[in-house]
Amino acid sequence: MSTNSVVVIGLGAMGGAIAVRLKEQGVDVTGYDINPEARERFRAASGKVAADVEVVRTADTVITSLPNDDNLCASLKEGGVIERLQPHQTFIEMSTTLPQTMVDVAESLRSKVRGVVDAPVSGGPNEAKAGKLSILVGVEGKDGDGEGDLAPATRELLSNLGTVHIIGRPGNGKALKLVNNAISLSNTALAMETFQLGTALGLDRETMFKVISTSGGSSTMFKKRIPYVLDNDYSARFSVSLAEKDTRLALQTAGKLHFPTPLLANVHQRYEAAMAQGLGNEDIVALIKLYVRE
Repeated sequence: MSTNSVVVIGLGAMGGAIAVRLKEQGVDVTGYDINPEARERFRAASGKVAADVEVVRTADTVITSLPNDDNLCASLKEGGVIERLQPHQTFIEMSTTLPQTMVDVAESLRSKVRGVVDAPVSGGPNEAKAGKLSILVGVEGKDGDGEGDLAPATRELLSNLGTVHIIGRPGNGKALKLVNNAISLSNTALAMETFQLGTALGLDRETMFKVISTSGGSSTMFKKRIPYVLDNDYSARFSVSLAEKDTRLALQTAGKLHFPTPLLANVHQRYEAAMAQGLGNEDIVALIKLYVRE
């Protein structure tokens, strides 16, 4: 492993898992989050925790993993991360945001750091801790000219987290992340609706899962998440609130292109309905509760 030192800004579910994985792989990593509970979780995992954002100055690589566009933009305003970035550093942005937000970030940082990498991921905290994420990388060529490639040290660093895919320029990683999440979250929404339909028809749930898992209706999300339903386990691996956000971002991105997405709009409404019923902090499988008859 190289001597690349890393600061992770944002120690939530994903950022915290990323920081833990890097630490366990021997990376010199320090974490920071404005939330003291997030800092304490990383400290409890034997992680080094910074007292404030000033720590950004000390790293070779700065990673941000934040909840949304507003948090990312706020972190880069005056007084935040942007004022502490150094010319020798690589900035890796791993949040799920609008593609245009990433384009704007890359533009604003191009003259301030050595490289800007758009690197959202597919997979959750468990995959991050196991090094099994899919990392969707957008990176510019020299002088912002076209698609580039990762510096060897950056590729080595990200490979600790999973498989690196070069998607194109900054913004392309975010775009593919939204497309991927739109598919997986739509798949989950339909699976919850129809699995409960099967229950209403008197079908045995275990039998349904066993048969569908090896049939045409199966999918990665079906096989991964229906067991949580069978165990009546709604603890958030990927929350309803995040699903609402990601489907909303995908709709906004499509809307800017005047691209019709009526199916996705219906899926988003299901996550909105779940939020309205107080299910925002539960896992996306909690959508099934919208169909349970008392």
